[in-house]
Order: sequence, then C-alpha cells, then structure tokens
Amino acid sequence: MKQGHTEPGCSIAFLGMDGVGKSTLAQELERRLTQRGRPVALLSRREYLKKQPDGFAGATITGLYEGSLRTLYGFAGLGDGGTLGERFPPPPADLMARDFEMLLDGAEITSNDPRALTASMLCEIAGHMMFRTAVVLPAVAQGQVVIEDTHGIKMVVKQYLLATSLLAPGDPLQARLDAVLELALELLRPADAASSLAVVVHTEPEIAYERRIRQKGRVGGMEHYGPVGRAADRDSYLDLQSSSQKIFDRIGDRWDCLRADLTDAQDQEQLTSTRRAVDDILAAVERLRDGRGHGATTGSPVAPTTEGVNQ
Repeated sequence: MKQGHTEPGCSIAFLGMDGVGKSTLAQELERRLTQRGRPVALLSRREYLKKQPDGFAGATITGLYEGSLRTLYGFAGLGDGGTLGERFPPPPADLMARDFEMLLDGAEITSNDPRALTASMLCEIAGHMMFRTAVVLPAVAQGQVVIEDTHGIKMVVKQYLLATSLLAPGDPLQARLDAVLELALELLRPADAASSLAVVVHTEPEIAYERRIRQKGRVGGMEHYGPVGRAADRDSYLDLQSSSQKIFDRIGDRWDCLRADLTDAQDQEQLTSTRRAVDDILAAVERLRDGRGHGATTGSPVAPTTEGVNQ
C-alpha cells in the first residue's frame, strides 16, 4: 500500500437464526482480515451499549434500545394480573444490567400486546439506523472493514413473528405489522452495494438448538415464544427459529446476499464449513475493494412479500 493511501472500507453483517454460527463466522473473518493487514472493527450494538457511550449519539442509541425493550416487555401480562412493566426500574436505569436481564428471564409471562410489539419494532428499526449512522458508517469512511455479527433486521423479524402469533386470522393489525416489516426491509437493507455486504447463514434449527445448549446451557429470553406467554422450551425455540429462517432466506433473495451453509453438525465438519464460508466472504471483500461488487448469485432479486409467512 502506498504511504498516505487508505484502502476503501466496507461493512459486512450476518443474519440468521439464533445459534446458527454468526458470531463464529464473524470472529474467524476478523482473524483472517487482521492477518492480511486490513484494519478491522468487530461491532455490535449490544456491546457498544455495554460501554455506556456518552454524547448525543450514544444517548440516542441507548434511548431507542431502552424504548424497544420497554415496549417489548412492559405490556406483558403476568400470572398475578399485573404487567411486567410495573416491575421495571424507572429511568434512567441501566437496562443492560444483569439484574434487569434476570428480571426478564425469570418473569412468568402469560400474555402480551401486539400493538406494543409493533411499537418495539419501530424503536428497533430506529435504533439500528442510528447505530449505523453514528458508528458503522464513520468507521467505513476511515477505511475499516466493519463486521457486525448480527444484522439489525434479525430482532425486527423476531418481534414481527411474536406479534403475529398473538393475532387471530383476519385481524386488521396483521396488515400494519406487514407494513412495518416491509419498512424495515427497506430502511435496514445494505445501502451501498459497492461498500456493504450481508451474509445469510443457514443451518437446521435442531442443530442450532444443540449448539446453543452446548455454548450457554440454555436458550436466550428472545429465542423462543416465551415473551408472548407460550412455553419457553425446545419446541418453542424450534418454532420461532424455523419461522425466522424462512424470512431471512427471503431477505437473502431480496438483498442479493451471500450465503453461508453451516449445516454440518460434527465439530470438524463445522470447522471446514466455517473456513469455506469465510473464504467466500473474503473473496467478496476483495471484489468490493476492487469496485466489482460482491458477486453474490442468490436467485431472483424480486422482492418477496410477507404474505404467507405464518402459514
């Protein structure tokens, strides 16, 4: 590289079900890019918020994250007739604190409000737009390869499925939920094909579940239908994850994403699949750097609709 010359930066974000292997891919990609001498930033909004960022941007991103959490869980009904929001600490509380996480995980939720979940989707969309504007894009402008181990659309898709599960057939709110998801697909899509890349990661839900249990001993609070009053068990996890993956696959077509298949269940086979997927992503990064686009070939670019997602 010539002295004083900065190679163009780019952003890479992964989407796929919980436990599919997004973080594993992101970490291996970071390692390989660092070996090549590329400046790399592995970012996530959650880790960013744990550092309690200050300034206007930090306060705004924090506020939107808290708004998403409060509307997602605050109207959840409890067995005693109250709501979970009545047990929330008042602002300004640290909703990233372990005590608050334990409150959410331990709550015996019996119901939820789909309108509140719709509001939560909107907060989530706005939060990820701000994170990209204030954190991701400035790093790309400085020539960094920015890796997001989870694309912002993932949480929106899960909120959408949770809310939809509460509706009776023909409920007019379904059309509004579809409209919010459609808005998210437009606002959160990679803005510039010359400098951004999304990767859809795929595996079978049963494999993802087993990986999750091996990693953490349990599944997370937003990885099943528990937040809307259903059982927080294996079947609930498999149901939410398989429905999520169907939407991610459609997003992959719409956004012209790269694909990474980590279906191999055995450790050595999974390692081979991870390396092969990272090789493909590195080749796409080189094409971005050379101005040739990432070269994904994923089928029809025609936008899928959300119709039939829950059928």
